[in-house]
Amino acid sequence: MTLIERAREAWMKCASLRETRRRLMRYTYGRQWDDPVRHPAHGIITEGQFMELQHRTPLTNNLLRSLVKGVVGRFRYNLALAASGDTEGPQLFGQATSRLPEGVAEGNRIDELDARMLEEFLISGCAIQHISVEGRPGGGPNVWVDNVSPARFFCNRFLDHRGQDLRLVGMIHEMSREEMLMRFGRSKSKAKVVAKAFAASSGELRVAGVDLAREDDNESFDYPSDPELCRVIEVWTYEVDVTRRRPTGKWMCSFMTADGTELKRMESPFGHGEHPFVIKFYPLTDGEVHPFIEDVIDQQRHINRLISEIDTVLAHAAKGTLLFPQEALIGGMTVEQQVGLWNQPGAVITYKGGPDNMPREVHSTLQTQGVSQLLETEMQLFRQISGVSAALQGESVGNSTSASLYDAQVANSTIGLLDIFATFNSFRAMRDEKVMRSGPGNII
Repeated sequence: MTLIERAREAWMKCASLRETRRRLMRYTYGRQWDDPVRHPAHGIITEGQFMELQHRTPLTNNLLRSLVKGVVGRFRYNLALAASGDTEGPQLFGQATSRLPEGVAEGNRIDELDARMLEEFLISGCAIQHISVEGRPGGGPNVWVDNVSPARFFCNRFLDHRGQDLRLVGMIHEMSREEMLMRFGRSKSKAKVVAKAFAASSGELRVAGVDLAREDDNESFDYPSDPELCRVIEVWTYEVDVTRRRPTGKWMCSFMTADGTELKRMESPFGHGEHPFVIKFYPLTDGEVHPFIEDVIDQQRHINRLISEIDTVLAHAAKGTLLFPQEALIGGMTVEQQVGLWNQPGAVITYKGGPDNMPREVHSTLQTQGVSQLLETEMQLFRQISGVSAALQGESVGNSTSASLYDAQVANSTIGLLDIFATFNSFRAMRDEKVMRSGPGNII
């Protein structure tokens, strides 16, 4: 196969990872009724549409978002403790500060990048960053770290947690004509190749009639999400030279358009001689990714269904319905006037009673026994499955709890999260090491 075919094949093999991520993203950010179901009369529709056809309201109690925010918040809190030099506060998640030089860390806003990367890591199980050595507008360091969305990333299937069995890795870019000329058109001949490739890409969009408003356009291998831009594929391959007496391997980079037109090809210019990606998939069991959020999806669905069922029951239950016998109507008053008196606080309604009848006050009550207890049980199950307790999320645990006991509860509740945070810190350490070995004198 050609290199572009190998890249496209790797992209297609990552389709299930992207699809899982899209679903987990929808759930985390509140779109929790979009899973497809089959309706007998309407075919494939979403769960929310199915419920609406049954005249029920699909309600969402988004615990996933607060779960992710709580964990990321604790991570940011740990960074703040380390930055302040506080050695007495609870150091929850191991390494807190980056080992990058101060200028590189501040120029890249590395703490903000890592916080957003952790959020992605919790949701999709993927932490991917790209390191480049180049000049950018605004000055600052010339070593840049960028978060890479799994929606634009591809690689061969690998099993080693350190990624040492990677042989092909890359990502898709969207570039304007001017940016492509700046990056790849530094000679007249290359400028002609770039201009021709950009024109061909725009022509393909017009011929194909691609609907660029679709949700998954950003994940297309061939077409950009903006007709004013061009798809550029960055592919890194590990190639072994067997023509020499002692075979040697090296990482090679190619920038291509989706039709295979080569814009630039070069050997790794970095001091480490490797590809510029730092990759960590969790937990990568037999090459499979099972994100943190995936463990509590079913519990979240159950809570939503329970709340929707309760809402349906309450909506269709009789609430203060008055059964009023016609013979009890007061002469000269309409039913509406009588009901108005019934609903009015302090109203008095006269009626004919027996000689021993005394005036009595009427109250109505709404029966909801067990509802709050059942919801609380579901919340507790959610916390147990996720491993994130109320104390870890900063919730109140009672006025009688001392500060030291509260800190101990927070520290103990992190045991279930130690693995995922140790994995993420391993990713950060790999990133720092690769940045330090990139060689700031090399400009891509």
